[in-house]
Amino acid sequence: MITYVSEDDVKSNLNMKECIEELRRAFASYGKGISDTHPRDRIIVDKNILNTMPGYYADRHLAGLKTYYSGPKGIHFAVIIFNTERPEDLYIIEANALGQIRTGALTAMVTSELVKKKSINFTLIGSGFQAQSQFLAMKEMFDFENAFVYSRNLEHSREFADKFGIQQAKSLDVLRESDVITTITNSNTPIFNYSQLPDEYHINLAGSNFPIRREAAPDVLDKSDLVIVENFDQAMKESSEVMGIEDKNKIVELKDYIVNRTKYSGKKTIFKSMGIGLEDVAAGYVILKNMGLLN
Repeated sequence: MITYVSEDDVKSNLNMKECIEELRRAFASYGKGISDTHPRDRIIVDKNILNTMPGYYADRHLAGLKTYYSGPKGIHFAVIIFNTERPEDLYIIEANALGQIRTGALTAMVTSELVKKKSINFTLIGSGFQAQSQFLAMKEMFDFENAFVYSRNLEHSREFADKFGIQQAKSLDVLRESDVITTITNSNTPIFNYSQLPDEYHINLAGSNFPIRREAAPDVLDKSDLVIVENFDQAMKESSEVMGIEDKNKIVELKDYIVNRTKYSGKKTIFKSMGIGLEDVAAGYVILKNMGLLN
C-alpha cells in the first residue's frame, strides 16, 4: 500500500527535539556499520537537476531516499521510504518542511556533541527560510546568553531579529564573543575569516552543497582543529571549503565521531553540513511514527 504524507502532515508530526535525537541514533547506527548511506547523485541537463540521496536505516527497518528536482520552473522535494519488514508498505513524503527541519536539527545535534556548556553566545549568519530552523533547533539544545543574527541584507536580519526576539548584528564583530556560529547562506565568497574568530569556537557551515559556494575563508578551515563532515567522498565533491583544506587528516566523518568521541578533540571545531539520505529517512521515521503508521 502506498501512503502519501503531505507538507501539513510533516509540519504537524515532525517535532524538532525528536528529530534531533533520532538523527543522533541514526548516526550511531551508521557508525557501527548497521545502517548505511551513499553520497548525493546529480543528473544535470541544461538547467534541470535531478538529485537522489539514498539511505538505509536498519534500526527502524527502513530503506529509502530523498529526491528532488530543481530547474527553471522551481524546486520540489520528496522522501520515499520502504518498510523493510513489509516492503509492500511504501511512504511518499512531501519534503520541503522536512528538509528545513532536519537541516536545523542536524547542526544542533552535532553542536550538542561538541559544545558541552549549556549556556552559549550564538551567532546566526543568514536570515532566510532555512535560518529559522537553525535558530529553533539550537534553542532546543542550549540557553542563549546572547543570540545574534547577521545578514548582508540588513532589512532581512532586522525582520528576523524582531520575529524571534534576538539581537540584530550590523557587523561581524559579534563573532569575537560567540561560542557557536552557524552560517546558512548561498554566498559564493567568504563571509568571514580566521582573524575575526575567538580563541575557542564551534562553527556550522550549513549553507551550500555546491562547490562554487563558500561561506568561510580558507584559513578558517586550515587553522581549526577538527572538521566534521557527513560523508568524506561527498564533501570532496560538493564543498570548496573541505576540498581546500591543506591537512586532510583533520577531516572526520560524523558517524566515526559519534561512536568514538574520545578519539577526537579540539577547541576550534567545524561541522560542514551538506545533507545525506540517512538523515531524511530518520526524519521520515519520526513523522510516520507520530502519525501512527510505524511503531
